[in-house]
Amino acid sequence: MWINKKIFLGLVIALFLSACASKKIASTGSLAEKEVSKRDRKNLMEEISSNTLLFETFSTKARTRLSLDDKSFNATLNIRIKHKEVIWISANAFLGIEAARIMITPDRIQIINRLQSTYVDKPFDYIYNFTSKELSFEELEDLFVGNSLDFYNNPLNTVVARANDYRIQGSIDELLYEMIVGPEYRLNQTKLTEGTQTLQFDYSAYGETNLKSVPNALNIKLEAPKMKLDAELKYEDIQFDQDLSFPFTVPERYKKI
Repeated sequence: MWINKKIFLGLVIALFLSACASKKIASTGSLAEKEVSKRDRKNLMEEISSNTLLFETFSTKARTRLSLDDKSFNATLNIRIKHKEVIWISANAFLGIEAARIMITPDRIQIINRLQSTYVDKPFDYIYNFTSKELSFEELEDLFVGNSLDFYNNPLNTVVARANDYRIQGSIDELLYEMIVGPEYRLNQTKLTEGTQTLQFDYSAYGETNLKSVPNALNIKLEAPKMKLDAELKYEDIQFDQDLSFPFTVPERYKKI
């Protein structure tokens, strides 16, 4: 089988966007950094806000290469999102066979593992076994579509201009965050740190769909004491504001875990 329990957990963690690593954020900036003025900071915040991707529904197919510790495999993810209501993911393996189905709502997390005939049905706060408690359902949506997290507008943030981008750093309780915003005010990177884990999202390419700017490729990197994960996703056939369905039925023979 291409997915054992550890690899399946790794896929789930990648999709749940687990957060984060050492108490100190390592600067990814260049030596030529300058803290922005109040006027430039205000302009930057306004530009980031105006570039926020707004939608009622979002869907895409993602060609995915997932590396977990010393194992690697390919998968195709069908991702559907209804704003503020549901994130639905179907993960297909070889020959188009569905290996897993995931549905996240503001109240619950449900996972079907078809390869092991098991399922998970937990309240939303189950996600905090893997992620920072500062991440809300809507912020999970934002990470999928390349929106800056609401943290970017924290007045206590440090904001510096560099040669070709801006770096925003700050913290909420034990969660430390860093965002890199490109010259067109699109998000290039989000890095979250907490405890002994690190999560980093890199958005390497953007395209236009229905006059909306949306990432075409993203990379998710997770480092934790007992796990190292790298997921490369390439979005295809992006659609907005379509009439989508979110089927999720657990077969009676499946075992709850």
